[in-house]
Order: sequence, then C-alpha cells, then structure tokens
Amino acid sequence: MTKLALVVGHTKSSPGATAAAPINDSEYRWNKELAEMMLAHAAGMAGVAAKVFQRDGVGVAGAYRQAWEWGAEGSIELHFNAAGPSATGSETLYVTPLSLPLAEAVQDATLTVLGLRDRGVKTSLAASGGRGEQNLMQMGGRPSILTEPFFGSNPADATVARQQKSALARAQLEAAVNVLVNIDAEDHWTVRASALNVRGGPGTDYEKLSWGPLSQGTAVELIGRHDEWAFIRAEAGEGFVHAAFLS
Repeated sequence: MTKLALVVGHTKSSPGATAAAPINDSEYRWNKELAEMMLAHAAGMAGVAAKVFQRDGVGVAGAYRQAWEWGAEGSIELHFNAAGPSATGSETLYVTPLSLPLAEAVQDATLTVLGLRDRGVKTSLAASGGRGEQNLMQMGGRPSILTEPFFGSNPADATVARQQKSALARAQLEAAVNVLVNIDAEDHWTVRASALNVRGGPGTDYEKLSWGPLSQGTAVELIGRHDEWAFIRAEAGEGFVHAAFLS
C-alpha cells in the first residue's frame, strides 16, 4: 500500500493569500477542497491510500507528525502563489535530494494540465530565501514537496486553475503515486553543520551527550521527530539534534 499525505497549506485563522476572480477564495479553502478531490481520486486507485492533514490547532510540526505516524511514504503541501496581477506560472519546491523526483513529476503533471509558464522545480532557498524549508524538512528521509501551481493574484491563472481543478487534483495525485511506488525512502540523513551537538532530549534545555558533537558529513538514521528536533541513531548512539542541520 502506497501512502501519500496531503497537507493543506495555512489554517482557517491564517488562510494565506486570496485569489482573484473567478476563484475569490483563500489558499486554505481552495487547497482544502483540492485535497478532498485528490482524496476522492485516490479512493479509486488500487494499492493507494491518501489522507488529508491540516495545520489547524497543531501547527506545521503537528500536521507532519500526524502524517509521519500514519506511515506516509511521501507528502505534498498544497498552496498557490501570489504577487502582482501579471505574475504567472507553476513551480514546485523541495529540500532533500530524495524529494527531487517527486517534485519533478508533480511539476510536469501540473504544467500539462494548466499550461502555464514553467517556473521550475526549486529548493525553497532558491525560490524564496528558505520559505517553507521547515515544512519540507518535517518528513525526514521521506519525499516531501510544496506545490505552487498558479498565481492566485493573476486573473488569467485563476481562471485556468478553476476550470482545471479536478484535472489538476487527479494529475498531481497520480504523478506523486507513480514516483512513490518506485522510491526506496530510507530515513538516512547527513549532518551538514560543521559540528552538531547531540542532546538527551528535544531541546537546548537537555544535556549534550558526551559522544557528540557530530562532524559534517556524518551519516545518521532518523528514528522520529519532535517538532524541530530529530531523534537520530548514529554509530556512537542515539540522541536528539536540531533537524535544520540535517540534509
């Protein structure tokens, strides 16, 4: 069974950007409906399970923790872009190398359906100085992407997106599933800091473990997550490190 987590961007109380006519709706409401469409399509696919996760009341870390505990093999966080009325196009963000095939497949599917300008597949750092990086780090060694299929601030983009919403839901879902069934999503990461302290619990209040710090390039196995902290296994033992310094 291939499990895909569908994470709705934003929350009811902080709904994100509002799209122009004919959508006239927020990122949160638009993508909540898009996720439900994807869920309905998944119900008709053999060997596939999709589940919608929302950030309401639990935050980014809470939503992804629920997805992790459910056993999701990958995740898509649903958004749309906003800038000036002439900004246009589709882009997909990722952080980890393992997520790149998923990002490329979903981006290609999005372009096929919407036919908008190809803004590319980008790391969150390249796209917007790191916006969304913490979201995309939450799944550990499992593929995780953030989609921006169109600019809600552009009436032409919004018109196409509204017309093709059901087709977009199906295309993104099928593209994601086709990638996940062929990915061996191991939970192995590498330390990217020059020296990374290992602690006895998820926070700086916990003591540093004597077998740390870990040097840059050290391979670790991700066992679990606790908000921004990763519970890892290294050759010397197990402990907690800040997930932002793993890749």
